[in-house]
Amino acid sequence: MSYKFIDVDDIVETFLPAEAMSYNGVYLENEIEGYRTLNVSGRELLSASIKSSSVDGISGSKYQYKTYPSRTIIVKFQLICDTDRKFREAFNRMNQILSAEQVKIIFNDEPDKYFIGTKEGNTDIEPGKNSVIGEFEIYCADPCKYSTVLKEFEGVIEDDELVVNVQNNGTESATIDYEVTNNAETGYLGIVSEHGVMEFGKIDEVDGTVYQQNETLATLNDFINAKDDTAGKDAMHPLYGTSGTLATDSWHGKTFLKFGSVGTKKGSANGGMRTFILPADSNGDTGCKNWYSYFHLLFYANVMGQTGEMSISFLTEDNKLIAGCNWYKTDSVGNTASYDFVVYNPDVKSSDAMAGKVLKTWNYTTSHLQSQNPWYWDWGHCDLRKEGSRITFFYYGKYYTYTVPEIENMKCAKVQISIKQWGDRNGNKFMYYAGFDNFYIQKMHVDKWNDVPNRYSKHSVLSIDGETSHFFVNGMQKQSEEILGTQYFKAAPGKTKIKFYVSEWTKTQPTIKVRIREAWL
Repeated sequence: MSYKFIDVDDIVETFLPAEAMSYNGVYLENEIEGYRTLNVSGRELLSASIKSSSVDGISGSKYQYKTYPSRTIIVKFQLICDTDRKFREAFNRMNQILSAEQVKIIFNDEPDKYFIGTKEGNTDIEPGKNSVIGEFEIYCADPCKYSTVLKEFEGVIEDDELVVNVQNNGTESATIDYEVTNNAETGYLGIVSEHGVMEFGKIDEVDGTVYQQNETLATLNDFINAKDDTAGKDAMHPLYGTSGTLATDSWHGKTFLKFGSVGTKKGSANGGMRTFILPADSNGDTGCKNWYSYFHLLFYANVMGQTGEMSISFLTEDNKLIAGCNWYKTDSVGNTASYDFVVYNPDVKSSDAMAGKVLKTWNYTTSHLQSQNPWYWDWGHCDLRKEGSRITFFYYGKYYTYTVPEIENMKCAKVQISIKQWGDRNGNKFMYYAGFDNFYIQKMHVDKWNDVPNRYSKHSVLSIDGETSHFFVNGMQKQSEEILGTQYFKAAPGKTKIKFYVSEWTKTQPTIKVRIREAWL
C-alpha cells in the first residue's frame, strides 16, 4: 500500500495548554492576554440512538440502525486581567473571535483533527472581578471530527487488474475524490467496489469501425512556430494594428503565447497576430464545416488599471469571420474586464471596429480569485463548438448555444490569435498575464475507417468530487457522461479495494490517484 499526506494546517505552538482551542484558525491564548483554557468536555464518547422494531409475541426486538445526535463541546476557561480596561478588551476580542459560524475547531492535544462548529451558549461571568472562570459551548451539528490532511492512494496492478487499496483508519465512512489521468485514448471509465459501481462515458465505444471521427488540425505549437502576420488584417478587429509581435514566456511552469510588441500604431489597439492555415484532413479535404476548439488561457491584472485585449478568430478561406472569442480590459483605473461571444455579421460596415456580431458580453474582475475571474490559472478553461448553424460557447462552467443560420455552410480554413495593448499605454500598464498555454481545433464528423479519437483523449484528466458527486473532464463538469445507475460510494472504515476499468482496446492503463479525509466520532 502506498499513500502520502497533504498537510493543510499550521504547526501548533508548543507552550499552549494541552486542551487549548483553535477557533477558525486562532488560538485564544495567542490573541487574548490572560486567557487560558482549563479543560474541555464533550469530545469523548457520544451516545447513539438505536432504532429497532418489535413483533408481538416475540421476545426482544429487531435491530435496524443507529444514529448519533449533534455534539456540544464545553470549554472551561480562566481570564485574569490587571485592569478593568484590559478585562473588557479581552471579552471584546473573545466575542469577535467566537462570532464566526461553522468554522474549524482544533484542539492542541489533537492538532491533526478538526470539528466544524459554532459558538452557542455560555455561563454568566461573576461581576465585579477581573479574575474569572467561565464556560462557553461549541455546537457541532456534525458530531464527527475530521483529519486536517488528505490521505492519498495510487493505483497499482494486482492480478492484471488496476486497483487502489484504500485504508480508512477513521471510524466513519469517508467520501472519495478521484483523479484519473489517461495515458491513452479511452471511451469509458468504470469504478467498482463492494459498496457500489460508478460508470462514465460509453462502455461499448469502439476503436475502429465505419464511423465519423474528429481530427485535430492545429495546436498551440503551430502558432508558437508560426511567424507574426504583420501584413495581415485582424478579421475580428480590422481597424486595429497588427504590425507588432507575439512572444512566448514560461508562467507557472507552462509555455504561453503572449504579447510581444506594439508595432506601428493604428486604431485603438495594437500588437501582434499570428494566422494559421488549417491543413487538409486525413481524406485530403480542406475546411471545417463542423469543428470543436479547446483553449486554456490567463487574463489577469496584478494592479488596478492594467489593460489589454486578446482574441481567437475562426475564418473562412476568404477571411470572413465565422465565430470567435474576445477578451479585453479597457478599464484604466479599476479591475473590470469583458468577454464577448462573437459570430459572423452579414451587415458589417468598413467603419466597424468590431467586425463580428456580439451575441453576449460578460463582465468580470481580473483578479486571482476563482469567484471573480474565470480566466486564471487552474480554471482558465474555454471551448467553442460549431455544428452547422449551431454555435456553442463556454463561460464560467456553463454552455450557451445559439442558432445562426448565416454560418451553417461556412467552413473554417484559418485561425487567428491576436494579443494587443490599448492606446499609448506601455510597461506595467499591460495585463500582468495575458496569453494561451493550450489550444487545439478538431474537425468533427470526418468519415473514416481508422483509429477513432475517442471520448477521453490521451493526457485528459477525469476527476470526481466525492462530496458533490460531480464528474469533470479537464476541469469542466460533464455530468451528462454519467451512465444511468451510477452509485457514488464511500470508503468504509478499514480497507476498501476499488477496481478501475477502461475500454478494452485502451493501449495503456491510466494513472489513478484517490484521496479521502478520515473522520472519527
